[in-house]
Amino acid sequence: MMLFKKALPLIVAGILLLCSSSYIMAGQFRTDDGYVIHYNALSTEMLPSEVVRSYGIVQSKHRGLLNISIRKGGKKQFQHTQAVFAQVTAHSTNLAGQFKKLKIQRIEEGSEDSKAVYYIAVFSITNAETLEFTITVDPDSQGKAHKIKFRQQFFID
Repeated sequence: MMLFKKALPLIVAGILLLCSSSYIMAGQFRTDDGYVIHYNALSTEMLPSEVVRSYGIVQSKHRGLLNISIRKGGKKQFQHTQAVFAQVTAHSTNLAGQFKKLKIQRIEEGSEDSKAVYYIAVFSITNAETLEFTITVDPDSQGKAHKIKFRQQFFID
């Protein structure tokens, strides 16, 4: 169990890298005011069972996961950036205009020198559904929000 707790940050970091693979889906990021905001959405079926159990996520082809992380520092030197706490809100809209506010959960891992902070939301998906996500991020709760919009289509086998 202790080994799993130590490996969990690496597992989650691996998921982020996996999600940013263009083979699976486009992981995206945006740089604003010295902050790098990473964001992506994927089916919960793609998550390792250890992560699903650890965070109580329902693993299903009908469930999606929005994943957001905010780091401060150089955009080309990820190892020299630091995890940042933020106020994060998100909602999705399908092509029929149906609006859904997403419940964001903050996850913290690691020690102070290697801290990781993720903001996730789980939502329902249907086959061939396209969702437009609107994310608002206020890094370090400074009162300066960054708005991000992106579209993601989901397919169910």
